[in-house]
Amino acid sequence: MNNKNKSNAYFRQIMKMFLDNDMLTTQRLAQEIGLSEKTIRTKIDNINYTLKKNQLGIIEKKPRIGMWLEATSNQKSQIIKMINTQDANFPQADDKSRMVSALRQILNVNNNKQLTSKKLADSMYMSTPTILKVISDCKEWLRMFDIELNVIRNKGIELKYTESSYRLAMRNFITKLDDTTSVKEGISYFMPGLQVGIIENAIMETEKEWGFHLVDESFNEILVYSSISVYESSRNIQRELNISKKELDVLSQYSEYHLAEKVFQKIQRYINVLIPAGEIAFLSIQILCSRMINAEASLYDSSSLLKEYDDKLKIFVSKMIDVISNITNVDLRKDSELYQGLLIHLRPTIFRLKYNRSADNELTTFIKNEYNQTFRVSWLISVLFEEYFNLRITEDELSFITLYIQTALERNFTPVSVSLVSNASNGINQMICDKLRRKCDEIKSIHVQSMHDFELLQCKDDLILTTKKINSKDKRIVEIDDWLSDENIICIKDQIKLIHARNNDYSNNFSAECHELFEPDLIFVHMDVENKEDLLRILCKKLVSKGYVTKKYIDTVIDRENKTPTSIGNGVAIPHGDTQEVNTAKIVIATLNKSILWDSEYVDVVFLLVVKFNSEFEINRTQLFYKQYIKLVDGDCKVDILRNFKTNIDFYRYLIR
Repeated sequence: MNNKNKSNAYFRQIMKMFLDNDMLTTQRLAQEIGLSEKTIRTKIDNINYTLKKNQLGIIEKKPRIGMWLEATSNQKSQIIKMINTQDANFPQADDKSRMVSALRQILNVNNNKQLTSKKLADSMYMSTPTILKVISDCKEWLRMFDIELNVIRNKGIELKYTESSYRLAMRNFITKLDDTTSVKEGISYFMPGLQVGIIENAIMETEKEWGFHLVDESFNEILVYSSISVYESSRNIQRELNISKKELDVLSQYSEYHLAEKVFQKIQRYINVLIPAGEIAFLSIQILCSRMINAEASLYDSSSLLKEYDDKLKIFVSKMIDVISNITNVDLRKDSELYQGLLIHLRPTIFRLKYNRSADNELTTFIKNEYNQTFRVSWLISVLFEEYFNLRITEDELSFITLYIQTALERNFTPVSVSLVSNASNGINQMICDKLRRKCDEIKSIHVQSMHDFELLQCKDDLILTTKKINSKDKRIVEIDDWLSDENIICIKDQIKLIHARNNDYSNNFSAECHELFEPDLIFVHMDVENKEDLLRILCKKLVSKGYVTKKYIDTVIDRENKTPTSIGNGVAIPHGDTQEVNTAKIVIATLNKSILWDSEYVDVVFLLVVKFNSEFEINRTQLFYKQYIKLVDGDCKVDILRNFKTNIDFYRYLIR
């Protein structure tokens, strides 16, 4: 007979004895069934688990008197039917189910102010030795979340914890450990009276508006954490979350922060509750680090989690640039524009990949063909993504990264043309040219001329190398030895760096903080439209399809246009809508083949400003954009540059150069 059949047989024997006797003792049961008294006590606990689970009464215990079956006649009839069914299996209360039942009461700190081991044993119909074993198991489980459980004499069971560790334990208990109830039922047990359905709908509405679908695990985690925030805030339960201003500044740069913010905004439409900024920050940290928070990572507090995540991203970007530099032989490690640009771009990229919110790039095919070699280099980044974040990057996301890399390569690898002015023999001149090409990859072409034929005023090359002194203060001139010494090479390289610095001195480029506002898919060049409303509907439809704004956004844009003119001269207009309908800040750009009437002026360059002002980061970035945007459209000559871009890729690269 296997163990399962043995357990079923013992269940039948013991239950028949309780049905046939008004009172029994552990000693008598042990003698008649042939088991030890300790085993009998365990069996009784298991039987009580089964009876309680099936609502068939309970075996009551009274010390030094005995035990009896407390059940109605109808319940006894069902028990008889159960034990007479030959193939019936009787569920056993294993260690896990006992621990779950105990933890449900222990973790209920808001509604269970004083819990003693006796009360716990009585409520679970367990003996003292059994409940002590269960409490020991609970201690081990809680220790994973840095929660200390103590049983204090004459006082009861106490927990020592931080708010972050308690919430993490609650999340794990409701979503993972307790598989006997649904997540919503678990929340309702710990937070009675909470309108969980409203919170659930708020998350689903946010999903729909943002154009993505959370996996069940992430959805349930957000539901639990949001519920805790709303429940405690509505009841003025104040526990310290320790979210600093510095952490808030960092968090506000992540999509996860805006997701949390949006969820709470929707909840507050139906539930009258004030959600503190710290609660928004806490939820965003949990969403941000959801793939990192587990039993092993539970000892971190919120600040540690955020720092580790942000540090991990910075290390990843540095590693990316290191790999690109090694493959292309162009050292991009000191290119701060590339570092900051990739760092800011990858924050929402990881969010999109984690939650399958794909950033479709209609220009991927063009980018692959136009920048074939750079795109192949970027494919190596996919390996790094899996290594660092356990995520598979899409081809569309890689095409965005390709543009950053390509722009940096051109910024750091501008070809240089050289004039070599020398009276040496052809052999020596050839030797110098070969050495220059080997030592200086940046040199595109070398024009060899004799001192007699050389005319300085006619020279258009970037650099002039001469083996003889030229009486001129022209900054392009570098004197070299006949054999082109190593010292000469160093001087030439320094001069090339100065040339690059002068060429890259852009007065109108946007800083890296603003780069994430732009997307090739949101730049439309040489459009043909009849009027302002048609154009705005086309631009807003694109934003809605990407989940960047709600469907209501277009109405707010048109309504604002009807009230306030947005043309600013030079054929430029800057329409915008209600920031409350914005999920993700972006700038949509359109140039037109033919000007259209905009208020009382004609316009052919349009910047639709999809901005937000709900965090210090968003406010600062928007102000920075305006400051740099003013220079971008300052005068007809500068606006003509924008009008003349043939493709949206060229326009995009001009903005992020």
